[in-house]
Amino acid sequence: MTNYLKEAMAIREKLSHFRREIHRKPEVGMDLPITTAFVVEQLEKHGIKAEKPIDCGVSALIEGGKPGKTLLIRADMDALPIQEDSGEEFSSEFPGKMHGCGHDMHTAILLGVAILLNKHKDELCGRVKLMWQPGEETFEGAKAMIEAGILENPKPDAALDLHVDASSEVGNLFYSKGSFTTSADNYLIKIAGRGSHGSSPQSSIDPLNVAVQIYNAIAAMRIREIAASEYLAMSICSISSGSSFNIIPDSVELRGTMRTYNPQIRDYVVKRIEEIAQQQATLFGAKASFEIAQSAPTIVNNEEMVDKVTEYLEDFGMQFETDPNFRISASDDFGYIAREIPTVMFFLGSKPEGLKNNLLHNPKVVFDEEALPVGSALLSHLASKWLCEHA
Repeated sequence: MTNYLKEAMAIREKLSHFRREIHRKPEVGMDLPITTAFVVEQLEKHGIKAEKPIDCGVSALIEGGKPGKTLLIRADMDALPIQEDSGEEFSSEFPGKMHGCGHDMHTAILLGVAILLNKHKDELCGRVKLMWQPGEETFEGAKAMIEAGILENPKPDAALDLHVDASSEVGNLFYSKGSFTTSADNYLIKIAGRGSHGSSPQSSIDPLNVAVQIYNAIAAMRIREIAASEYLAMSICSISSGSSFNIIPDSVELRGTMRTYNPQIRDYVVKRIEEIAQQQATLFGAKASFEIAQSAPTIVNNEEMVDKVTEYLEDFGMQFETDPNFRISASDDFGYIAREIPTVMFFLGSKPEGLKNNLLHNPKVVFDEEALPVGSALLSHLASKWLCEHA
C-alpha cells in the first residue's frame, strides 16, 4: 500500500512554492484569472488534463486502473478583500486583497492530491474528481460549479473537503457526525416611507421608526419563538439611511445575518423575518421588502463516512488529536455539495507552534506550511481507501 504521508513529505517544498505563488497574487470573488491559470498550468505540467467548467473554476479527473465509484475532493481558491499585515516575506502584492482564510493552502493541498493520486492511479479503484472553485466567500462558486455539471459525467458518489484551522497546531484534525457548520443567510430589508423636515415628523412616514420596530421584533422573536437549546446567531449589522441632522429620510436599509445548524430552524426564521418586516412596516404605513442576498446550507457530515474516515486513519502513519463533538459556527458553500451527496469536511490544524490569537479572516493571520503535505497525504489516503473499499 502506498505511503502517501511519506510521499507528500518528499514534495513539501513544491507544495510551499505553489502556496506562496498563489498567496502573492490573491483574487477575490468569482474573478480569479491568475489563480485559475496557475492551477491549470501545474496540472498540465504533471500530465493531468485540466478542464474549466466555468471561467474561473477548474476540474480534473484521475482515472483509476480498476473499476469503481467516483469520489469528489474540493478546494476553494478565492481570497478576502482585506489588507494583509502578516509580515510574511511572500505577502500579497495586491493592495486590499489577502488570503486570510487559507484558500491558498487549500488550493496547494489539492494540487498535491492531484500529483500523488495521478502517480498511483493504476492502484486506484474508480476515479477521483478534483474541483477548484472560486467564490466561496460570497457563496457563489459551488453553485456555479454544480450548475456547470461538476456533479455529473461522472456523478460523484461521495465527497471530501478540508479547511485549515488557524487556531490549532498541525496534528489536530477535527470532524464530527451530523451538522458540522452552520447555514448562513445574509439578508436585506428595505423600508420605504415618506420623508419630511425633522421639525414636522407628523408629515412623514418615518422609516427609521419602522426600522427600530423591526429590529426589536426580530430580537424578541429569537427569544420567544426559538428554544434556548437551539444554536441560532442573529445579528442586524447595518442600518443605513439619511445624511442630514434635520431631514427624515424616505427609506432605510437593514442588513443582517443568521446562522444555525438546524435546517428547520433556518427555514422558520427566514419566514418570520420576512413576516415581521412587512407587518411592522404596514402597521406604520410604510412598505418593506425582504431578500436573501447570500446563502449557504449547513454542511452535514455523513455518519457512515465519518466512521470510515476514523477507521482509515488508523494506518495513515500519523496520530491526530481529535474532538468528536467539534462544530464550527461559520459557514461554507460546500454545503451545496453536501446536500447532494454524502460528504465529510475536516478542519486541519495549521497554526504555527507557540503563536497566540491566530484567527481566520484577520490581516495578521499566518499558517504553518507543514500542514500542506499532511493535508495532501490525508486526502489522498482517505480517497484511496474509500474507493478500494467501495469498488
